[in-house]
Amino acid sequence: MTEGPARFLWWAVPAAVAILAGVLHGTLFIDDAYITFRYAENLAGGHGLVFNPGEPVLGTTTPLFAMLLAAGKLLGLAVPTSAFALGLLSMAGVVLLLQTLALRSVSRPVAAAMALCVALHPDTAYMATSGMETGLSLALVLGGLLLALQGRWFLVGGVGGAAILMRPDGILVVALAVLVALLRDRKKLWQPLLTAGLVVLPWALYATAVYGLPAPHSIQAKQLIHETRALDVFTGQLGLLTQNLPLTALFTLGVVGIGFAFVRRSELLLIALWMSAYAGSLVVSGIAPQFAWYATPLTVTGVVLAAYGLDQAVTRIAGRERPAIVATVFLGIAVLGLMHVNWHGFRTDGENREAAYLEIGAWIAERAKPGDVVFVGEVGVLGYALLEQVVVDSSGINSPEVFKLRRDELVELRKDATEPVSPEGTWRWVQTTIDQLEPEYIVTKYPWLHIGKIEDSAGHQALYKRTGPDNVMLLDYRVYERR
Repeated sequence: MTEGPARFLWWAVPAAVAILAGVLHGTLFIDDAYITFRYAENLAGGHGLVFNPGEPVLGTTTPLFAMLLAAGKLLGLAVPTSAFALGLLSMAGVVLLLQTLALRSVSRPVAAAMALCVALHPDTAYMATSGMETGLSLALVLGGLLLALQGRWFLVGGVGGAAILMRPDGILVVALAVLVALLRDRKKLWQPLLTAGLVVLPWALYATAVYGLPAPHSIQAKQLIHETRALDVFTGQLGLLTQNLPLTALFTLGVVGIGFAFVRRSELLLIALWMSAYAGSLVVSGIAPQFAWYATPLTVTGVVLAAYGLDQAVTRIAGRERPAIVATVFLGIAVLGLMHVNWHGFRTDGENREAAYLEIGAWIAERAKPGDVVFVGEVGVLGYALLEQVVVDSSGINSPEVFKLRRDELVELRKDATEPVSPEGTWRWVQTTIDQLEPEYIVTKYPWLHIGKIEDSAGHQALYKRTGPDNVMLLDYRVYERR
């Protein structure tokens, strides 16, 4: 085989495997993805980037992803279809970018084996098929770091600015680019700052004018309802990174790789710095670590450091490079370990919950009038299923009035409390919300919304009757219609 076709296969095979693995994995959209879907639908429909038309609140942390999905909608693509396609393509891009970064420190066979390991990684399939912006965000991060290493300062600023609009933690890309510029070419430090500012400033001005502040409201809402001690966030994220033997092996080798990168001043140290900064941002956020998509960028990116760590360790032991050994180990981890996890590790109750909410949403949509208020325990799927209704979510992510009720109650509860107070609060904020909004429908999974307490009250029974699709009535879901 000539060099040209062989070189093409080195790159094409891992990227194709990543796409194929995602297709075989199938869509596993999570509830949060549907929040952004609703924002995209409203934007494409001419209502602006809002959850409920006429209510300017930014409850999605990824305005750029919502804009891309809206653009797909205007071109004739369904929003979920666009999300799935972008997820697959972005994770193929992540594989190629990690391979490019690896080639700066290891041989081609090791880089290719590492890329195949990433392509078969369970978190790669998860990011590609979850409907979230995570894959595209990670591709922008890795692209920005690569451009920083290449000294392409104007470009890295533009990519870093896009990363910020994709997710707020994208600011780490700009910060690290500035650090590299300080160390390598201080006179051009202004270049990444200029282009990043040109990308971000228009959005910041728009968001401030429309929403009152450029930061997504969802951040403070999640910090309120998922409040967790920093130590618990750290241990929780660590558990996600080491939840089984193959992932633990990759994590351990990644730590070894960080050590070698530090000692040898490898360019991969920049990857380690980003991972450390990103992990630190998760810890200081104080948001509970039950959301797997927060940790997946670390597990996937860490594979390149694991490959470097094993390569350096084998070189020290054998006295010279042994790429065949390193490549074989990584292919073994991917095929024997990660493949099994890929097909079995991420099938939780999410599919059943999504199906139940879609059925409930379709049932309500047949009966409700446009503009009817629906109060929900989980907002994503139902919000997308009820595009013509006003959907009020109990988390306050897209409903500032609910956020204020929950926050004010917690402040009062904690004034004289001698023990920790749950962020769930009491049933009173739920009842106050119902009294103020008088929703036509209330939907929740038992026992959320303190629904056991609420539905037993005489006042609730006088105003609402329990109803819903026959199939859902038998499950732990509650649907109430105003009498």
